[in-house]
Amino acid sequence: RQGITPHSRASRSCVLTPEAGEGPYYIDPKLLRSDITSGQPGAPLELALQVVRAGDCATLAKARVDVWHADAIGLYSGYAKQSGVGGVSTEAAVGKQYLRGTQFTDAQGNVQFRTIFPSWYGGRTPHVHFKVFLANKEVVASQIFFPDEINKEVFAEWQPYRQHVSKRRTFNDNDPIKQGVYSEVARQQGAYAATAVLVVASR
Repeated sequence: RQGITPHSRASRSCVLTPEAGEGPYYIDPKLLRSDITSGQPGAPLELALQVVRAGDCATLAKARVDVWHADAIGLYSGYAKQSGVGGVSTEAAVGKQYLRGTQFTDAQGNVQFRTIFPSWYGGRTPHVHFKVFLANKEVVASQIFFPDEINKEVFAEWQPYRQHVSKRRTFNDNDPIKQGVYSEVARQQGAYAATAVLVVASR
């Protein structure tokens, strides 16, 4: 699938993407890959990101973008002590590296990841964590959110999300993390496609 056209989704002012913090589940397994699914079940998601410079909206090539997120039952790979959607075993997550990966932006500032739609967990709405590095220096750590109507659709129509939807209590409007980036999501044949622009400071 094609990347984001330069400036097509960036606001004209190119306001700096707010920091939301790294969060508790970051691992850098040094996995340079675009397909981060690793066989995990869930609604297919194509995630296209563009990195641009604050102020003039210039696209940034060779920026490193790390992404990581929960699986379809709210668990992150590599960790044992997690709540997920509640009442689920974390055994399968321990020692794994699924739904994590790194890409470097092309000449137009684009990266693309093939993954699955993240679930809610605990007191959080669905989101994807990301970090951007320029010349090996971390310039932002934040989160990408999805329109709540898309969240609701995924949890109503797809397994294994449907099994746990009745327990969901946190939505975009009452999530404790207010900083981040909202993506635009389009429905494709049997999948979803999300796009977001990450605006960073650059010297």
